[in-house]
Amino acid sequence: MDKRPRIVLFSACYNAFLLVAKLLSGLVTGSVGVLSEAVNSATDLVASLVALFAVSRSGAPPDENHNYGHGRLENLAGVFEGIVLLGVGSWVIYKAVNGTLYGVEIEFVWLGIGIMTFSAVANFFVSRWLIRKAHIEDSRAIEAEGYNLRTDVWAESGVAAGLVLAWATGWTVLDPLIALFIGAMILWTAIRLISGSTRVLLDESLPSGELEVIERVIEDEVQREPNIRGFHKLRARKSGPQRHIDFHLQLRAQTTLGEAHKISDSLEERIRHSLPNSDVLIHLEDDRSLEPDTHAR
Repeated sequence: MDKRPRIVLFSACYNAFLLVAKLLSGLVTGSVGVLSEAVNSATDLVASLVALFAVSRSGAPPDENHNYGHGRLENLAGVFEGIVLLGVGSWVIYKAVNGTLYGVEIEFVWLGIGIMTFSAVANFFVSRWLIRKAHIEDSRAIEAEGYNLRTDVWAESGVAAGLVLAWATGWTVLDPLIALFIGAMILWTAIRLISGSTRVLLDESLPSGELEVIERVIEDEVQREPNIRGFHKLRARKSGPQRHIDFHLQLRAQTTLGEAHKISDSLEERIRHSLPNSDVLIHLEDDRSLEPDTHAR
């Protein structure tokens, strides 16, 4: 059973709770930092709902119009979250600059400090849980959720520190200055999310470590199976959590069709065992087509 929708649904409900708490606190205190965090949580909630739709649909099987499945919906969700964060970061920086130039008035400062401290601690544990689940489920959308909240940890800690310093020193300008730093962090996270998701959308090859795993499995099979002469033209890309792998496998000309299919099925299964969520396509050739190749054996 696909656990990804339930994980993202939890994240959406959690973001809704934080949004209400931060918004009420920001309106009562008048803190630019707290209000900027409320807006950040609002966009986190919108992004979570988009991610929920993406992970719910990305697991749908291939159909007539989507022969390779719907996995890239997760990557599109990551791009969307990044674009939203670009807007949020820009707005926070604008409000911070405005507050620095014209000043802010802060009331009930300890309410803001308490809400920000609670949010930072809670987000630390929730983000760590989400990132761990993202690695287990191999989900870019859940990973984006986790890193969004991880950024919030530092932002909320900064807002709390700024409010404490503003209360202790009377320098309320520290509040918008902290918000300026938060805006820069949000922009950095946005760029990171967009970059990571667009690389998949542009059919970037799998990481070198995963390619080495595939090559090692094939080479082990070459050593084990005497009918295999070598392989070449290995290609691999990712779509959401799904890996698409194809290569040419060169067999001895005397290999029967039944033997060839048995070898191919065994190799596909071993690759899928080493790299879950892999769709493997093997093009079979006989050794009369064998050409010098760095991967040929």
